[in-house]
Amino acid sequence: MTKIRNSSFQSIAGEFLQPRITKRGVGIVVALWFTYSLLAAFPLMESYQTSFGQAVYWQICQSMVMFILSIPIWFLVIRWMYSVRWYWKGCAHLVLAPMYAVLNYGYLYSMVLWFGSEASAEPLRKSAGWLIYYNFLIYLLQFALYHGYEILKQLRVKEKLALELLALRTEQELASLKAQINPHFLFNTLNSISAMATTDAEETRTMLAQLGDLLRYAMESSKKNFVPLKDELQFVQDYIALESKRLEERLTTNFQIDQSLVSFLVPPMILQPLVENAIKHGIAPAEEGGSVYIRIQKEKEGITFRISNTGIGLSSSDPLTTANGVGLKNTDARLRKMYGESARLKIQSINDAGCEVAFVLPLK
Repeated sequence: MTKIRNSSFQSIAGEFLQPRITKRGVGIVVALWFTYSLLAAFPLMESYQTSFGQAVYWQICQSMVMFILSIPIWFLVIRWMYSVRWYWKGCAHLVLAPMYAVLNYGYLYSMVLWFGSEASAEPLRKSAGWLIYYNFLIYLLQFALYHGYEILKQLRVKEKLALELLALRTEQELASLKAQINPHFLFNTLNSISAMATTDAEETRTMLAQLGDLLRYAMESSKKNFVPLKDELQFVQDYIALESKRLEERLTTNFQIDQSLVSFLVPPMILQPLVENAIKHGIAPAEEGGSVYIRIQKEKEGITFRISNTGIGLSSSDPLTTANGVGLKNTDARLRKMYGESARLKIQSINDAGCEVAFVLPLK
Protein backbone atom coordinates (compact mmCIF):
# COMPACT_ATOMS: atom_id res chain seq x y z
CA MET A 1 0.00 0.00 0.00
CA THR A 2 2.86 2.37 0.80
CA LYS A 3 4.40 1.76 -2.61
CA ILE A 4 1.08 2.50 -4.29
CA ARG A 5 0.66 5.70 -2.30
CA ASN A 6 4.21 6.85 -3.03
CA SER A 7 3.84 6.26 -6.76
CA SER A 8 0.55 8.13 -6.66
CA PHE A 9 2.18 11.10 -4.94
CA GLN A 10 5.04 11.05 -7.44
CA SER A 11 2.66 11.08 -10.40
CA ILE A 12 0.69 13.96 -8.90
CA ALA A 13 3.82 15.93 -8.05
CA GLY A 14 5.08 15.28 -11.57
CA GLU A 15 2.27 17.39 -12.96
CA PHE A 16 4.01 20.46 -11.48
CA LEU A 17 7.23 19.86 -13.47
CA GLN A 18 8.43 22.08 -16.32
CA PRO A 19 5.82 22.20 -19.11
CA ARG A 20 6.64 20.05 -22.12
CA ILE A 21 5.78 20.40 -25.80
CA THR A 22 3.36 17.62 -26.72
CA LYS A 23 1.56 16.65 -29.90
CA ARG A 24 -1.75 17.24 -28.18
CA GLY A 25 -0.71 20.72 -27.07
CA VAL A 26 0.57 21.68 -30.53
CA GLY A 27 -2.63 20.34 -32.08
CA ILE A 28 -4.79 22.45 -29.77
CA VAL A 29 -2.75 25.60 -30.51
CA VAL A 30 -2.92 25.04 -34.29
CA ALA A 31 -6.66 24.38 -34.11
CA LEU A 32 -7.25 27.60 -32.13
CA TRP A 33 -5.20 29.71 -34.53
CA PHE A 34 -6.98 28.17 -37.52
CA THR A 35 -10.37 28.89 -35.93
CA TYR A 36 -9.28 32.46 -35.29
CA SER A 37 -8.17 32.80 -38.94
CA LEU A 38 -11.56 31.65 -40.21
CA LEU A 39 -13.42 34.08 -37.97
CA ALA A 40 -11.11 37.00 -38.77
CA ALA A 41 -11.42 36.34 -42.50
CA PHE A 42 -15.04 37.59 -42.59
CA PRO A 43 -14.32 41.26 -41.74
CA LEU A 44 -11.23 41.12 -43.97
CA MET A 45 -13.37 39.90 -46.87
CA GLU A 46 -15.84 42.74 -46.38
CA SER A 47 -13.17 45.41 -46.01
CA TYR A 48 -11.24 44.51 -49.19
CA GLN A 49 -14.21 43.16 -51.21
CA THR A 50 -12.44 39.90 -51.95
CA SER A 51 -13.44 36.24 -51.92
CA PHE A 52 -13.67 34.30 -48.69
CA GLY A 53 -10.92 31.91 -49.81
CA GLN A 54 -8.56 34.77 -50.53
CA ALA A 55 -9.40 36.41 -47.19
CA VAL A 56 -8.74 33.13 -45.37
CA TYR A 57 -5.39 32.80 -47.15
CA TRP A 58 -4.33 36.33 -46.15
CA GLN A 59 -5.49 35.81 -42.60
CA ILE A 60 -3.70 32.47 -42.25
CA CYS A 61 -0.47 34.13 -43.40
CA GLN A 62 -0.97 36.84 -40.78
CA SER A 63 -1.87 34.27 -38.11
CA MET A 64 1.26 32.27 -38.89
CA VAL A 65 3.36 35.36 -38.21
CA MET A 66 1.49 36.02 -34.96
CA PHE A 67 1.98 32.38 -34.01
CA ILE A 68 5.71 32.43 -34.85
CA LEU A 69 6.21 35.62 -32.83
CA SER A 70 4.44 33.90 -29.91
CA ILE A 71 6.92 31.00 -29.84
CA PRO A 72 9.86 32.82 -28.17
CA ILE A 73 7.42 34.32 -25.65
CA TRP A 74 6.11 30.86 -24.83
CA PHE A 75 9.62 29.58 -24.32
CA LEU A 76 10.55 32.54 -22.14
CA VAL A 77 7.47 32.88 -19.94
CA ILE A 78 6.08 29.34 -19.94
CA ARG A 79 9.20 27.16 -19.99
CA TRP A 80 12.07 29.25 -18.63
CA MET A 81 10.01 31.16 -16.08
CA TYR A 82 7.72 28.27 -15.09
CA SER A 83 9.01 28.16 -11.49
CA VAL A 84 9.12 31.92 -10.78
CA ARG A 85 6.35 33.75 -8.96
CA TRP A 86 3.30 34.94 -10.82
CA TYR A 87 4.12 38.67 -10.51
CA TRP A 88 7.42 38.21 -12.35
CA LYS A 89 5.56 36.51 -15.15
CA GLY A 90 3.12 39.41 -15.13
CA CYS A 91 6.00 41.88 -15.47
CA ALA A 92 7.39 39.89 -18.40
CA HIS A 93 4.01 39.99 -20.12
CA LEU A 94 3.74 43.76 -19.60
CA VAL A 95 7.04 44.21 -21.44
CA LEU A 96 6.48 41.61 -24.16
CA ALA A 97 2.85 42.38 -24.99
CA PRO A 98 3.49 45.86 -26.50
CA MET A 99 6.49 44.52 -28.43
CA TYR A 100 4.37 41.69 -29.80
CA ALA A 101 1.56 44.06 -30.82
CA VAL A 102 3.91 46.52 -32.56
CA LEU A 103 5.87 43.81 -34.41
CA ASN A 104 2.67 42.23 -35.71
CA TYR A 105 1.42 45.58 -36.93
CA GLY A 106 4.81 46.30 -38.54
CA TYR A 107 4.74 43.02 -40.41
CA LEU A 108 1.17 43.56 -41.65
CA TYR A 109 1.87 47.11 -42.80
CA SER A 110 5.11 46.06 -44.55
CA MET A 111 3.44 43.17 -46.40
CA VAL A 112 0.55 45.31 -47.63
CA LEU A 113 3.00 48.01 -48.72
CA TRP A 114 5.28 45.43 -50.39
CA PHE A 115 2.58 43.60 -52.36
CA GLY A 116 0.26 46.56 -52.84
CA SER A 117 0.79 50.27 -52.84
CA GLU A 118 0.95 53.19 -50.47
CA ALA A 119 -2.73 53.81 -51.13
CA SER A 120 -3.68 50.29 -49.99
CA ALA A 121 -1.44 50.64 -46.91
CA GLU A 122 -2.83 54.06 -45.98
CA PRO A 123 -5.91 52.68 -44.11
CA LEU A 124 -3.55 50.57 -42.00
CA ARG A 125 -1.42 53.58 -41.16
CA LYS A 126 -4.47 55.59 -40.11
CA SER A 127 -5.75 52.70 -37.99
CA ALA A 128 -2.35 51.91 -36.49
CA GLY A 129 -3.47 52.61 -32.92
CA TRP A 130 -6.49 50.33 -33.16
CA LEU A 131 -4.56 47.55 -34.90
CA ILE A 132 -1.81 47.62 -32.29
CA TYR A 133 -4.48 47.58 -29.58
CA TYR A 134 -6.16 44.62 -31.35
CA ASN A 135 -2.87 42.71 -31.48
CA PHE A 136 -2.35 43.50 -27.80
CA LEU A 137 -5.75 41.93 -27.02
CA ILE A 138 -4.83 38.84 -29.06
CA TYR A 139 -1.67 38.52 -26.98
CA LEU A 140 -3.60 38.83 -23.73
CA LEU A 141 -6.24 36.37 -24.88
CA GLN A 142 -3.88 33.54 -25.81
CA PHE A 143 -1.80 33.78 -22.64
CA ALA A 144 -4.84 34.35 -20.42
CA LEU A 145 -6.29 31.11 -21.80
CA TYR A 146 -3.06 29.27 -21.08
CA HIS A 147 -2.55 30.62 -17.57
CA GLY A 148 -6.23 30.04 -16.77
CA TYR A 149 -5.86 26.43 -17.89
CA GLU A 150 -2.70 26.02 -15.81
CA ILE A 151 -4.38 27.43 -12.71
CA LEU A 152 -7.31 25.04 -13.10
CA LYS A 153 -4.89 22.17 -13.67
CA GLN A 154 -2.90 22.98 -10.54
CA LEU A 155 -6.09 23.29 -8.49
CA ARG A 156 -7.16 19.87 -9.74
CA VAL A 157 -3.76 18.39 -8.89
CA LYS A 158 -3.82 19.94 -5.40
CA GLU A 159 -7.33 18.59 -4.88
CA LYS A 160 -6.17 15.11 -5.89
CA LEU A 161 -3.21 15.40 -3.54
CA ALA A 162 -5.46 16.54 -0.69
CA LEU A 163 -7.79 13.60 -1.29
CA GLU A 164 -4.84 11.19 -1.37
CA LEU A 165 -3.51 12.59 1.90
CA LEU A 166 -6.96 12.41 3.48
CA ALA A 167 -7.38 8.81 2.36
CA LEU A 168 -3.92 7.91 3.67
CA ARG A 169 -4.59 9.59 7.01
CA THR A 170 -7.93 7.79 7.33
CA GLU A 171 -6.26 4.50 6.45
CA GLN A 172 -3.58 5.05 9.07
CA GLU A 173 -6.17 5.98 11.70
CA LEU A 174 -8.19 2.86 10.90
CA ALA A 175 -5.06 0.72 11.14
CA SER A 176 -4.33 2.29 14.53
CA LEU A 177 -7.85 1.56 15.75
CA LYS A 178 -7.65 -2.04 14.55
CA ALA A 179 -4.28 -2.40 16.24
CA GLN A 180 -5.82 -1.21 19.52
CA ILE A 181 -8.68 -3.72 19.31
CA ASN A 182 -6.45 -6.80 19.04
CA PRO A 183 -4.58 -6.37 22.38
CA HIS A 184 -7.79 -5.14 24.01
CA PHE A 185 -9.56 -8.34 22.95
CA LEU A 186 -6.56 -10.46 23.97
CA PHE A 187 -6.22 -8.99 27.47
CA ASN A 188 -9.91 -9.37 28.25
CA THR A 189 -9.94 -12.96 27.01
CA LEU A 190 -6.83 -13.82 29.01
CA ASN A 191 -8.52 -12.42 32.10
CA SER A 192 -11.43 -14.79 31.50
CA ILE A 193 -9.05 -17.74 31.18
CA SER A 194 -7.14 -16.64 34.26
CA ALA A 195 -10.35 -16.67 36.28
CA MET A 196 -10.99 -20.23 35.12
CA ALA A 197 -7.46 -21.53 35.73
CA THR A 198 -7.83 -21.84 39.51
CA THR A 199 -10.87 -24.10 39.27
CA ASP A 200 -10.43 -26.35 36.22
CA ALA A 201 -7.03 -26.93 34.63
CA GLU A 202 -8.37 -29.17 31.85
CA GLU A 203 -10.99 -26.64 30.88
CA THR A 204 -8.31 -23.95 30.93
CA ARG A 205 -6.27 -25.89 28.34
CA THR A 206 -9.36 -26.18 26.18
CA MET A 207 -9.99 -22.47 26.49
CA LEU A 208 -6.37 -21.72 25.54
CA ALA A 209 -6.79 -23.81 22.38
CA GLN A 210 -9.98 -21.90 21.57
CA LEU A 211 -8.13 -18.64 22.22
CA GLY A 212 -5.49 -19.70 19.70
CA ASP A 213 -8.19 -20.12 17.05
CA LEU A 214 -9.63 -16.73 17.90
CA LEU A 215 -6.24 -15.04 17.73
CA ARG A 216 -5.54 -16.66 14.36
CA TYR A 217 -8.70 -15.09 12.95
CA ALA A 218 -7.95 -11.76 14.62
CA MET A 219 -4.44 -11.65 13.13
CA GLU A 220 -5.49 -12.77 9.64
CA SER A 221 -8.50 -10.47 9.46
CA SER A 222 -6.44 -7.49 10.61
CA LYS A 223 -4.71 -7.60 7.21
CA LYS A 224 -8.03 -7.18 5.40
CA ASN A 225 -10.36 -4.24 5.06
CA PHE A 226 -13.47 -6.40 4.83
CA VAL A 227 -14.54 -9.97 5.58
CA PRO A 228 -17.78 -11.87 4.85
CA LEU A 229 -20.42 -11.50 7.55
CA LYS A 230 -20.52 -15.28 8.04
CA ASP A 231 -16.83 -15.28 9.06
CA GLU A 232 -17.38 -12.45 11.51
CA LEU A 233 -20.40 -14.24 13.00
CA GLN A 234 -18.42 -17.46 13.39
CA PHE A 235 -15.72 -15.52 15.21
CA VAL A 236 -18.35 -14.01 17.54
CA GLN A 237 -19.85 -17.44 18.21
CA ASP A 238 -16.40 -18.83 19.07
CA TYR A 239 -15.81 -15.91 21.41
CA ILE A 240 -19.18 -16.46 23.12
CA ALA A 241 -18.37 -20.14 23.50
CA LEU A 242 -15.17 -19.16 25.29
CA GLU A 243 -17.01 -16.76 27.59
CA SER A 244 -19.71 -19.37 28.28
CA LYS A 245 -17.08 -21.60 29.87
CA ARG A 246 -16.66 -18.95 32.55
CA LEU A 247 -20.23 -17.74 32.96
CA GLU A 248 -21.90 -21.11 32.27
CA GLU A 249 -25.72 -20.94 32.50
CA ARG A 250 -25.63 -17.26 33.42
CA LEU A 251 -25.02 -16.45 29.74
CA THR A 252 -27.43 -17.27 26.93
CA THR A 253 -27.33 -15.98 23.38
CA ASN A 254 -29.77 -15.59 20.56
CA PHE A 255 -28.87 -14.97 16.90
CA GLN A 256 -31.45 -13.58 14.49
CA ILE A 257 -29.66 -13.26 11.15
CA ASP A 258 -31.09 -12.63 7.71
CA GLN A 259 -29.43 -15.49 5.81
CA SER A 260 -29.39 -13.50 2.59
CA LEU A 261 -26.75 -11.27 4.19
CA VAL A 262 -24.15 -13.90 5.13
CA SER A 263 -21.93 -12.93 2.19
CA PHE A 264 -22.22 -9.20 2.91
CA LEU A 265 -18.78 -7.67 3.53
CA VAL A 266 -18.20 -5.99 6.88
CA PRO A 267 -15.11 -4.56 8.61
CA PRO A 268 -13.31 -7.30 10.58
CA MET A 269 -13.61 -7.35 14.38
CA ILE A 270 -16.60 -4.98 14.22
CA LEU A 271 -19.12 -7.10 16.15
CA GLN A 272 -16.94 -8.78 18.76
CA PRO A 273 -16.21 -5.60 20.81
CA LEU A 274 -19.95 -4.91 21.03
CA VAL A 275 -20.72 -8.46 22.16
CA GLU A 276 -17.81 -8.32 24.60
CA ASN A 277 -19.13 -5.05 26.02
CA ALA A 278 -22.61 -6.56 26.47
CA ILE A 279 -21.17 -9.56 28.33
CA LYS A 280 -18.61 -7.70 30.42
CA HIS A 281 -20.77 -4.74 31.50
CA GLY A 282 -24.27 -6.16 31.14
CA ILE A 283 -24.26 -9.90 31.87
CA ALA A 284 -21.24 -10.61 34.10
CA PRO A 285 -22.13 -8.11 36.88
CA ALA A 286 -25.76 -9.30 37.06
CA GLU A 287 -26.36 -11.98 39.70
CA GLU A 288 -28.76 -13.92 37.50
CA GLY A 289 -26.82 -13.24 34.33
CA GLY A 290 -28.77 -12.55 31.19
CA SER A 291 -29.03 -12.95 27.45
CA VAL A 292 -27.25 -11.38 24.51
CA TYR A 293 -29.21 -10.88 21.30
CA ILE A 294 -27.51 -10.37 17.94
CA ARG A 295 -29.96 -9.21 15.27
CA ILE A 296 -28.91 -8.41 11.71
CA GLN A 297 -31.69 -7.48 9.29
CA LYS A 298 -32.06 -5.73 5.97
CA GLU A 299 -34.18 -2.61 6.34
CA LYS A 300 -35.12 0.38 4.20
CA GLU A 301 -32.19 2.55 5.28
CA GLY A 302 -29.63 -0.26 4.98
CA ILE A 303 -28.45 -3.28 6.96
CA THR A 304 -29.17 -2.83 10.65
CA PHE A 305 -27.00 -4.47 13.31
CA ARG A 306 -28.41 -4.67 16.85
CA ILE A 307 -26.55 -6.15 19.83
CA SER A 308 -28.59 -6.06 23.04
CA ASN A 309 -28.46 -7.62 26.47
CA THR A 310 -30.91 -8.15 29.33
CA GLY A 311 -28.45 -7.69 32.17
CA ILE A 312 -27.50 -4.43 33.87
CA GLY A 313 -28.50 -1.19 32.18
CA LEU A 314 -26.32 1.75 31.24
CA SER A 315 -24.18 3.31 33.94
CA SER A 316 -24.08 6.64 32.07
CA SER A 317 -26.22 8.40 29.51
CA ASP A 318 -23.48 8.18 26.87
CA PRO A 319 -20.89 5.39 27.31
CA LEU A 320 -18.86 6.75 24.40
CA THR A 321 -17.85 9.79 26.46
CA THR A 322 -16.73 7.87 29.57
CA ALA A 323 -13.19 6.89 30.38
CA ASN A 324 -13.98 3.18 29.93
CA GLY A 325 -15.30 1.40 26.86
CA VAL A 326 -12.29 1.23 24.53
CA GLY A 327 -14.08 -1.33 22.34
CA LEU A 328 -17.16 0.85 21.93
CA LYS A 329 -15.17 3.99 21.17
CA ASN A 330 -12.91 2.30 18.64
CA THR A 331 -15.81 0.60 16.90
CA ASP A 332 -17.71 3.87 16.71
CA ALA A 333 -14.64 5.67 15.32
CA ARG A 334 -14.02 2.97 12.71
CA LEU A 335 -17.62 3.02 11.51
CA ARG A 336 -17.72 6.81 11.22
CA LYS A 337 -14.42 6.96 9.34
CA MET A 338 -15.41 4.20 6.91
CA TYR A 339 -19.08 4.99 6.31
CA GLY A 340 -19.72 8.49 7.65
CA GLU A 341 -21.77 9.81 10.55
CA SER A 342 -24.85 7.83 9.51
CA ALA A 343 -23.09 4.61 10.61
CA ARG A 344 -22.17 5.77 14.11
CA LEU A 345 -23.17 3.67 17.12
CA LYS A 346 -26.56 4.33 18.71
CA ILE A 347 -26.77 3.22 22.35
CA GLN A 348 -29.95 3.14 24.41
CA SER A 349 -31.29 1.57 27.61
CA ILE A 350 -33.90 -1.18 27.55
CA ASN A 351 -36.30 -0.67 30.47
CA ASP A 352 -33.37 -0.05 32.86
CA ALA A 353 -32.48 -3.74 32.63
CA GLY A 354 -30.10 -3.86 29.72
CA CYS A 355 -29.06 -1.86 26.71
CA GLU A 356 -28.91 -2.04 22.94
CA VAL A 357 -26.12 -0.95 20.63
CA ALA A 358 -27.10 -0.49 16.98
CA PHE A 359 -25.60 0.77 13.75
CA VAL A 360 -26.59 0.79 10.10
CA LEU A 361 -24.36 0.00 7.13
CA PRO A 362 -25.27 0.97 3.56
CA LEU A 363 -26.27 -1.86 1.25
CA LYS A 364 -23.51 -0.94 -1.22
